[in-house]
This record gives sequence, structure tokens and C-alpha cells, in this order.
Amino acid sequence: MITGGSGDLGQGIARVCVDQGARVLIGYHRGRALADALVSELGGQASSAAVDVSDPMSIAQFAADAAHALGGIDAWVNAAGVIKPGLLVTQSPLDVERVIRVNLLGTLWCCQAVLPLLMKQPPRDNGQRGVILNLSSVTSQRAARGQAAYAASKGGVEALTRALAVEYARKGVRVVALAPGAIESRMLEPTTQLAGDELLKRIPARRIGSVRDVAEYASFLLSDRAAYVTGSVACTDGGYVVA
Repeated sequence: MITGGSGDLGQGIARVCVDQGARVLIGYHRGRALADALVSELGGQASSAAVDVSDPMSIAQFAADAAHALGGIDAWVNAAGVIKPGLLVTQSPLDVERVIRVNLLGTLWCCQAVLPLLMKQPPRDNGQRGVILNLSSVTSQRAARGQAAYAASKGGVEALTRALAVEYARKGVRVVALAPGAIESRMLEPTTQLAGDELLKRIPARRIGSVRDVAEYASFLLSDRAAYVTGSVACTDGGYVVA
């Protein structure tokens, strides 16, 4: 299950997961054409459905329908997100509220909807019922100009991840977060317009990351190879945070 599945990162995660044998449900909001094209590319291992993560009722229906259609949920990826860069004092309350509602509340509501479904599932041989992966951002850990609302929303996602990990670890549900740095995607374009060449200079690896960089790490965190990992925030950032 991938919300924001029509976005660049969501598509990349779907491709890698299908490559590794998973069945994937791609959740989209306004990107139906992109989701349909991805389903066609991935064949019988993928399907798509509409979901608006800013609407708790839409999320609840999406989760229930998906669990019924797939016969259960092994992993849920919260990849839906928006970014509206700009100095906080220049942004309207509606702009700020949109960022918080989609990025933070949308993630929270998705977790709220899927956790009861995971708890109804019998544990597998390793005691696990499922895993939730929340996409965060290195902006929550290293501030950048013009991203106050976005950084606040992603900081909330990381706090939520830690809290849920503590609550559900003994019940066989892992909750982890992945914080990408500068990744070649549509969401990076507003940041590059603001930061220009300075962005690349701040990355020790001296390159922009690829969607595949994120997707490969995500597939590891979703797999049983990471069965002892919960509550962590992993970074795919070329060393940006520690520089």
C-alpha cells in the first residue's frame, strides 16, 4: 500500500517492491494518469485506487477496501506529500495549513486507519503483523531557508513514527521513517530554484540522489531483513545531515 504512489518516490518504491515479488496497491489523488501508466507497466502485480490523505474518511475507505481486495496488508508506505516553499511570513494560512494537513495529519490519519487492520491479522512466524514506513525529509533535521512549514510537518512525522513504534513494537507492528535528502524529482524543483548551486555544495557526496537510492532503502526497511528495526529515522542524503 503506497499513498502518493503516483509521485516520483512512490513510483520508485512500487517498482522496486514489485521487482522483489510484492503485490502493490498504488494510491493516488490527482495523478490518475500516472498511476494507471505505472499499473500498466508493472502488470498483474499492481493496481491503483484513489485516496485523498487530507480527508480521514477517504483514507479509512481506501484502507478497508484495499485490505479486503488484497486479503491483508503486509506494509503501508506514507509517501503522499506537498511542499510550498517560501518565508513563513509571506505564506497564507491556507498554504501553511495545506502542508501540515497533507504531510503530518495525512500521515497520522493513515496510521490511524491501518493500525487496526494490521492488529486483526495473525502474526507471521517471526511474530510480525506488518510495517508502516513514513516518508520524512532531512529538512526536519537540518533547516533550510523557505521551508518552515514543511520542516515542521516532517518533524511531526518523525515524532509520530517514534511514538507509534513504542506503542506497537510488542504487538508485532514496526513503524519506521525514511528521510530523503535532495532527490532528483518533481518535488525538488522548488528547492533548487531557491538554493541553486549552493544545494550541491552542501552535500558531501557531491551529487543529487536518485529515486532508486530512496526506493532501495525503502524496500529494505519494509522487508523482514529489517525485522529488528523500528522507531528509527533513516537518511538517504549523501551525508547532508551530518556535514
